[in-house]
Amino acid sequence: SPSRSRLRMMISIAALPPTTYTGPAIEIQPTHTVGSVDIFIAGALWFPAAGAAWVRHRGRKLSAADGSLSLVNSRNSSGIDSYGSYFRTAWRWADRDEANAAAPFAFETAVRRYESHVAFEQTFLSGASATATGDKDGLVSGYPSFRLPASAATDPVRRGYLSYQGQMVGAGYKTGEWEASAAGVG
Repeated sequence: SPSRSRLRMMISIAALPPTTYTGPAIEIQPTHTVGSVDIFIAGALWFPAAGAAWVRHRGRKLSAADGSLSLVNSRNSSGIDSYGSYFRTAWRWADRDEANAAAPFAFETAVRRYESHVAFEQTFLSGASATATGDKDGLVSGYPSFRLPASAATDPVRRGYLSYQGQMVGAGYKTGEWEASAAGVG
């Protein structure tokens, strides 16, 4: 069976793993774009979804927005891991042009909602080939995607970001205020 690679990103507002969480409630709500979610904290929209999932494969950018990355199925589950109890929603995607292939490209995106944080996953179920962008800082995939506020001055909720960068994940990083003029987000 082909090896799977997984990328996980967490949005956390508490120390992990939580022992007794007394912070604000975290909710995820699906948007009109399949596979995208808005994140609410204490009833306020903190992270609005910005776009559909996409991935590079065989020299092309496949996107759920244009249908080249087509939804195969979605499923909900729940469980417990070292971070605590979670509710998970996953979307399985395929290359629309490989739908009838013997071994089609398979990509999965997922979100896990825990009591104190949210974790996002990307899993390349069948691997991917020819993913190069021609830019050493270019992305191979995009999920999740969030809209930045226009300005920290006009946004009632102040947020910060931590962006890992460099040739190896964690070789460098940038931090700053989460807003449209932020340098280093992404």
